[in-house]
Amino acid sequence: MKPNATLFFLIILVLVFYYTVEAILHKRTLKKFKHRIHVNGTRGKSSVTRLIRQGLSASGYSVFAKTTGTLARMIFPDGSETSISRFGKPSILEQIKILRKAKDANADIVVLECMALEPRYQWASEGQILHSDIGVITNIREDHLEVMGPNLLDVAKTLLSATPIQGALVVGPNEFYKEVVDVCLNRNTNPVIIEEKEIHSISDEEILKFPYWEHKENVIIALKVCELLGVDRKKALEAMWKVTPDPGALTVLPIHFFGKEFIYVNAMAANDPKSTKLIWDSILNRYPSYKKRFILFHTRDDRPERTKQLTKEFANWDGYDAVILIGSSTSLAFQYLKTYSQIDVPIYVWEHMNLDAIFESLLSILPKQSLVFGIGNIVGLGMDLSLYLKNRSEQTYE
Repeated sequence: MKPNATLFFLIILVLVFYYTVEAILHKRTLKKFKHRIHVNGTRGKSSVTRLIRQGLSASGYSVFAKTTGTLARMIFPDGSETSISRFGKPSILEQIKILRKAKDANADIVVLECMALEPRYQWASEGQILHSDIGVITNIREDHLEVMGPNLLDVAKTLLSATPIQGALVVGPNEFYKEVVDVCLNRNTNPVIIEEKEIHSISDEEILKFPYWEHKENVIIALKVCELLGVDRKKALEAMWKVTPDPGALTVLPIHFFGKEFIYVNAMAANDPKSTKLIWDSILNRYPSYKKRFILFHTRDDRPERTKQLTKEFANWDGYDAVILIGSSTSLAFQYLKTYSQIDVPIYVWEHMNLDAIFESLLSILPKQSLVFGIGNIVGLGMDLSLYLKNRSEQTYE
């Protein structure tokens, strides 16, 4: 055998041995957990992951969770958190290392937020890495259409590709009942489909006890998972009221500065049209006294499809007085507004402003009492602005 061929054969042999050992070790890691829960969906994954962990912990389970939302975090059984340091782009292989950390933390249950978008990676994340016994799809909405689309049915099929085998799938209200049932039958999995009317079993009094603005849909999904594992509703819900919110959670910041009073609603993490509109409607109902309203839209040059979707959605909403564009590629949002909008409102373009300049400019255009509704993208400037305003607010509530 030629030297080059021998070397090639040895390399292949070493790689096969390495991956065989890795596969064996991974199977041993998975066997350490009583339950493995995989949280998927368009919106609310990080919040639902945290709620499930909190609710299950109330029943004495040792629960480890990992979120991949605004800031990737590991949440240990004692409730402590740590951020995840990455080198390069995120990879689903990260989940393997996370599972080992959960094992080292002596967790009974792991709750992992799905970090895959493409269908092939969705299935790999579930079928080759996590092998969950409970899957969750929070909702099915239009986002990442360039990867999961082009239409909503494609998004549904992509999310369903991570359905567990011989387990249970908890699904929030959606219009794809047949597709959900068909996939579950094919994988011998029990579909637990939450109906719209079940959401109202969470009272307004119960939802207001959260230390931030939580959605009833997220709570009912988390409670359903807890119910599957035998946790009492009252005990689980009381524990959820003490949950630490995700950094990107919807918050309302009251700000008083130089005679100006305004509230800033950070809805940037809800970056699909339907979720954004639902929050806008809720805000109008909850704060009717704030008659002057401004939409602050944070755009990103690597999310042109999202810019188009959101601009097309809010262009003709009722009830706002001006649009403020920040971030990168604001010219694209400006063009879409001119194309889709049939109402005449001022559009402020503040693309190159830093945080101080944005704040000073806000104060200069806002009337004495107003509401600023932040939408678009939470990553980068969106999070920076939220923290900047939080440090200048009286408190964070709702």
